[in-house]
Amino acid sequence: MTSKRFMLVVNPQGGLRRGLALLEQVRARFAAAGAVLDVHVSQHRGHAAELARTLDLRGCDGFCLIGGDGTIHEVANGLLQRADGVSIPLGLIPGGTGNAVLLHLGCTTPQDAMERILAGATQRVDVARLACGGQTVYCLNIVGWGGVVDINRTAERWRWLGRPRYTLATLWHIFRPRRRPARLVLDGETIDDEFLFVLGCNTKFTGKGMHVAPRADLADGKIDVVFVRQASRIQMLRLFRGISDGSFVTLPSVEYRQVRSFRIETRTRDLLNLDGELESCSPVSVNMIPGALAVFA
Repeated sequence: MTSKRFMLVVNPQGGLRRGLALLEQVRARFAAAGAVLDVHVSQHRGHAAELARTLDLRGCDGFCLIGGDGTIHEVANGLLQRADGVSIPLGLIPGGTGNAVLLHLGCTTPQDAMERILAGATQRVDVARLACGGQTVYCLNIVGWGGVVDINRTAERWRWLGRPRYTLATLWHIFRPRRRPARLVLDGETIDDEFLFVLGCNTKFTGKGMHVAPRADLADGKIDVVFVRQASRIQMLRLFRGISDGSFVTLPSVEYRQVRSFRIETRTRDLLNLDGELESCSPVSVNMIPGALAVFA
């Protein structure tokens, strides 16, 4: 019987910087199962994407990673941008702070993730394809604009706080709201207004367990767009309290749509939050690709 062979990329800087410690656990479990690991440690931002795009994947049964949503973002982009068109299942082992994609998949521990990968069962998941800043970018988790970018920028500055930083950054910006003018186009429907934020969600969660899109489905060919045009600080606090269980979407100030495409047009080039990474700028067009990737599940 031929041994299974997996490519593995480790982000040593992700989350609480426990990637290399987790690697030893992964090596031991895969060796016990008779599986072969080809390990690569990412050295800088963008390196995981480069590895996923260029490594020779012939004979590989899966492309695995140890990291958070940012590492997943890089690897997914690398795999989808391969010149040879090779596509193999993606194995996700949580090593980040938020791990929102894995939370949606119901996989919250490295041990569970390893067992799923070794078992070999997969499912197809949708991916958002973005046209922004003259480039094509792929997202598995979120596409955010406005206040969600402000929160992420603050959370990154407060990385030393560890896991609570997303919550604290959200509270900080609730008391410093900023509305921005934009045109939001949802499956052809145009809304011209000022917005506190617009958040396109492929998964139910973002950040550290924030349940922002309770109706999201990774296999429905749609992206759930949550947006707020105007809300008082009291309303924003109510919204914040309802994020943990997703009940905030019933608030009058919150609008929720499920669409196959959307576009954000702005007067200025505003930074975007793409799967938790601050990159590229508006305007941005988003189209869903049903079943673009296979993941071990």
